[in-house]
Amino acid sequence: MLKKVSGAQIEAFLSDFGPFELLDPRQIKVLARLVTPRRLHTNQILWLQGQQVTHFTIVYAGALRSVRRTAAGAEKLVSTLETGQHFGLAEMITGATAAVTIMASRDSTLLSMSQTALKRELLSNAEISYRLMQTMARAIFSLTRELERASFENVHTRLARLLLKKVSPRHSPLAGAKAPRRLSHADLALQVGVSRETVSRVLADFKKKGIIQTGYRSISVLNPDGLMTYIDDYDQW
Repeated sequence: MLKKVSGAQIEAFLSDFGPFELLDPRQIKVLARLVTPRRLHTNQILWLQGQQVTHFTIVYAGALRSVRRTAAGAEKLVSTLETGQHFGLAEMITGATAAVTIMASRDSTLLSMSQTALKRELLSNAEISYRLMQTMARAIFSLTRELERASFENVHTRLARLLLKKVSPRHSPLAGAKAPRRLSHADLALQVGVSRETVSRVLADFKKKGIIQTGYRSISVLNPDGLMTYIDDYDQW
């Protein structure tokens, strides 16, 4: 059974949450008061494709998946969402409906902020709004660079870059590099934009060279420098 989340735990979690990295402790405390913890059981739906989105939601523990239903009625996996990943903000700001159905892959705990409460706080606190705008601008710039790289880099380079980010997304790739992460070949294929079979071949190559070790839905980076040999501009990502 998932444990309750205290106010102190929420503040600690938000202080290490990427989109809030420019906020100071006082501002984190303000946003933490807007949070409502929520639990989803396995296969329980958070929202349906086409539904109006009314909450900004962060995965605190567990895992969710997003699927899109085609005109023919088939469902296609779009992405998986794990601890620290978020969704709903763009839809709330633009008024767009959900492009996908979000459901729990296993029992999960979420942190939600309602559209009404978040909008009220952002309109009344210019400093928080400005800092969040800075973070969003950085994210847009980063995504633009990723699109450029996807056009020019080969699969080995793109996968090496992704693995380094997964191991240590906000710090040096050498920090905690041996810690295994729950990553499936299908998850990586979705993020790199190639087939699962292609990802499997590249991972097998990395493993043969002693760069990584694989297990059931987990990958440990044993030699970050080995991955960095595939990347010319690592310090700029």
